[in-house]
Amino acid sequence: MEKTMNNNTNKTSFRKLYAFGVKLPIDLSLSENPLGCSPRVAMVLKGLSAKDFFDYPDPDSSKLRMALSKRLQVEANSIFVTNGSEAIIKLLPQVLLNEGNEVVIPELTFPMFEIATRLAGGRIVFSKMTDKFAIDINDAKARVSKNTKLVFLCNPNNPTGQIIQKQKILNFIKSVKANVVVDEANIEFGGETVIGEVRRLKNLIVLRTFSKGFGLAGFRVGFCVANRDVIERLKGAGQPFPVSSIAQKAAVLALEDRRFMKKTKEFMEKERVFLTKELSLRGFRVVESEANNLLVEVNKVFKSSTEFVNKLNEKGVSVVDGASFKGLNGRFIRVSPRLRITNEKFIKAIDDILCELAIKKADD
Repeated sequence: MEKTMNNNTNKTSFRKLYAFGVKLPIDLSLSENPLGCSPRVAMVLKGLSAKDFFDYPDPDSSKLRMALSKRLQVEANSIFVTNGSEAIIKLLPQVLLNEGNEVVIPELTFPMFEIATRLAGGRIVFSKMTDKFAIDINDAKARVSKNTKLVFLCNPNNPTGQIIQKQKILNFIKSVKANVVVDEANIEFGGETVIGEVRRLKNLIVLRTFSKGFGLAGFRVGFCVANRDVIERLKGAGQPFPVSSIAQKAAVLALEDRRFMKKTKEFMEKERVFLTKELSLRGFRVVESEANNLLVEVNKVFKSSTEFVNKLNEKGVSVVDGASFKGLNGRFIRVSPRLRITNEKFIKAIDDILCELAIKKADD
């Protein structure tokens, strides 16, 4: 019995995600906010009292839900807050699937959708991508059957940073009976949210996080907006005290600072353009992105993405190997833009690698 359980854990485990890779001094791996977080969050630390430590936090994150309700123009009882949107991704298949139910997932997207579905005993049906690595809504629709209970869409998509037009998403949701999960983890960087449509589309579930644009990855705060039945199921299956008192206060203050979010978006656009240009000049192909991730095909002088990543690691640079994502051909990496000084060090490391390869080729 124990041996069987260990084998299953080895095959399907969240520990297999690229998030558990080693961060090196020049890090462009995880999509965090290089600008940090809103200066207002520092107010949380200054105003802490003993109650923030010895007393249990509000299990329903009431103040944060009210702030979200006001900001997003949705009902507070349609919001579920927990410790990161990943926790909701894990819970949704558990509460909405029976074993053997089908789940439609784009072939190239956030790997956690697949792992969470497998852990819940769901049957995965992959939809194809377009030739430009975009989510193909028409193909996803063609994969939906009477046994499909969930569909995962990531907008902007991870790892490509590409967006799906809002109307295409809404048309898709209206055309199927299955619950459609739209993961908007990176929506602050690009794309148009569908969160306001939850009131009239009962099969729409929208995921959001404070880890990316808001820069609060260390606090672990995520939420979803959905119909009341889904919210009650999530609350019943979730942890009793999922978000600390400090994290709840920090999220409320971060939500208020629209100036910081505007600054973040402008910064990311600038650094995305910089890296795209510099990588293209060096023989790398960058998939067009509107978010905080770049999917990059490595220069043809490298046999594979893994070979290139290993050489970067030797230079103290960490990125995400495309081998972590389904549907790629072993020649892609994912890069998350950082401060200009870090991005320049990344480009310098590439120049050094290319120079070393050229010298070696000349010697041969």
